[in-house]
Amino acid sequence: MQRYAVFDLDETITTQGTWGRFVSQSIRHKPFKLINLWARAGVAQFIYKVGSQERISVKQGMLRRSLSGQSRASLDALAEVFADDEMRSGLRPGAVREIEARRAAGDRIIIASAGADLIVEAIAKRLDIETVVSTKLAWNGGVCARNFGSENCYGDGKLVMLRKCLETFDDFQREAAHITVYTDSYSDLPVLKYADKGVAVNSDSKLRKAAEVYDFEIVDWSV
Repeated sequence: MQRYAVFDLDETITTQGTWGRFVSQSIRHKPFKLINLWARAGVAQFIYKVGSQERISVKQGMLRRSLSGQSRASLDALAEVFADDEMRSGLRPGAVREIEARRAAGDRIIIASAGADLIVEAIAKRLDIETVVSTKLAWNGGVCARNFGSENCYGDGKLVMLRKCLETFDDFQREAAHITVYTDSYSDLPVLKYADKGVAVNSDSKLRKAAEVYDFEIVDWSV
């Protein structure tokens, strides 16, 4: 049987979200721009929470006020530094152990994250994980564009993107595969329900409640 272990990134493998911290670092030498970014992001997040704006709009607003217009070379370099910092002190110990255990068991390991590919791939490389499903940045002549280059790898969209990824493997047959999904977030419920085994990692309250309904395993990877 083919075995796949699919890991969310933010607050599943890492202890904190990556997107907000990365975009902040990209404009850290421009304090007024940084303040404006977070002021506007806070308003957008509130509007999203009350249900009148899509989540991708929040991320796109942050993209346009931070990464957009910066060169790919500079953002690649920043992603490498960011990933090195995460490896030193930003990973959940239990996540690292589980990745190694699944690798030793022969599972094919995938990271499926709403995070930007630039960040996710840099961290995945350091974890020796080749397959990544994530939200793509877009580039115009070596400069980061104002819009993303793919749909947001989030919720139902993450499931669509994961299934497309799995179908690229020549030996993938859903009926002959066992898929385990690890995540901290209720937003990944579509992916968890698609899996043969769901694991709630240091989960939010909504996911803990769903775990009881769908019989997901609950784990604490803090130590």
